[in-house]
Amino acid sequence: MTLTTTYTLDKPYYYECFDESLPYSSQAKPKYPLLALLITLGLLAFYQLENHYLGSFMIMLAVVECLSFYYKRPWWVARQMMSRASGSEVTIVFDDEGVKAENPYKHYQLTWQQITDIIETERGYILKASRGMQYLSKKALNEEIVAELNKRATQ
Repeated sequence: MTLTTTYTLDKPYYYECFDESLPYSSQAKPKYPLLALLITLGLLAFYQLENHYLGSFMIMLAVVECLSFYYKRPWWVARQMMSRASGSEVTIVFDDEGVKAENPYKHYQLTWQQITDIIETERGYILKASRGMQYLSKKALNEEIVAELNKRATQ
């Protein structure tokens, strides 16, 4: 069995990839303990130590942390769009060994033994391996590939 498909790394793909992968990522929630610690240390430095510079700095770090969570999606997509691979066409090959993907700038291969979990999302599949996750959009997959992924997911 050898199945092949292609897709383009464009902005809509990156938005879909981020949205579908985020619930399965460790980065899905804000770091509430860190925020509480920074604000507490800031207020402590501000009022107890009367060091306004240090207190303001700690509180500003908490604000920056909030902003980084709020703008995580557009920042991630902007970084992906600035990469050399942006706009290139990716060819994915599914065979008996695993999944191979390559574009002019990068090549990766996951064997079926390395893939620990196949998660079907609303708009695609997430292939979880020990070294990270790979997202595949259903828009780029034909019926044969979807059937193969569903078969492998239930094994």
